[in-house]
Amino acid sequence: MKTEQLATKIFTGFLKFKVRRPTPLFASYNVTSRCNMKCSFCDWWKMNMPELPTRKALTSIDEVCSLGVPFFDLSGGEPLLRKDLAILAKRASSHGCLVSMNTNGTLLKSSRASEIANAFDVVVVSLDGPEEVHDKLRGVGGTYDKAIEAIKLLKAYGTRVGVNTVVTPWNIKILPHFIEELRSLVDFAQVQPVHPYPPPPQNRPSPEEVSRLLDYLLRLKRSSPGFLAVPTDFVRGFKPFFEGEAPKICHAGELYVAIDPIGRLLACPARADVVLGDVLAHSAGEILKEKRKSEGWLKVSSCEGCWLGCTVGMSMVLENPLKEAPNFISLWASRKN
Repeated sequence: MKTEQLATKIFTGFLKFKVRRPTPLFASYNVTSRCNMKCSFCDWWKMNMPELPTRKALTSIDEVCSLGVPFFDLSGGEPLLRKDLAILAKRASSHGCLVSMNTNGTLLKSSRASEIANAFDVVVVSLDGPEEVHDKLRGVGGTYDKAIEAIKLLKAYGTRVGVNTVVTPWNIKILPHFIEELRSLVDFAQVQPVHPYPPPPQNRPSPEEVSRLLDYLLRLKRSSPGFLAVPTDFVRGFKPFFEGEAPKICHAGELYVAIDPIGRLLACPARADVVLGDVLAHSAGEILKEKRKSEGWLKVSSCEGCWLGCTVGMSMVLENPLKEAPNFISLWASRKN
């Protein structure tokens, strides 16, 4: 049933997008800024934000889901630090959303695996390479082994599990081999370039390294379009991204929104400073209608862009729905349909 609802919502979203009255298709809730990792390419763990108690968190989910979003993601920080995570996920699911989680996987214990598996349609685990590479990038030994164990636990309960890999100069050479090894372990893989944008010199792989990776990813996309769960043009965009020449493709506050840990509506899930309003004080619909009056909206206008699946990737799905939407829907199809 959820697959049919998803297809209908994407088609409706496409029509609204074409007549320039877009509505959000994707919402992300950063349920906490706390994290047990200190990754250099993430800023959330540095913010030390308070977070909403369960009752108010549920209210914020109700508000954003009232916009009709089909995809709802719970993230962080590290979302597994919230003891009420399954309660929050089930609330989003009750609105007909397909619910995902982004996690580093290290905190998933066997005693909690069933609860998490039953609450989420999809779980995406961050994994940036084989053990020696991943642990070095994350700065903590044993991280890789714990992430792999989390994947196996969730798969044992029938959950669709994917891996998200950040492409950096330190892992780019080994990624084709690494992704091939993942194919027997997970349902899909996502890749994205290391941010910020424009990339500073230390974040730029050589042009030859980028070309070799793109050759592999594009072959994989042709042969297994459902496994590499990002649009083809998103992959092609890695080259201009690392050259600092990527186009700005942005539908913040239109196709995607986010909630921060204290219940503020953000125009974009990639930035914590594009605040549009407080969903505990005003309806999400009213906030979006008045978004251009907010200081956060000015920051959206001046942003130089990004290259993330939850932003640029979502825009590309609607720009080419006949090609990209079927794979996107199959990604989210699960035993719960």
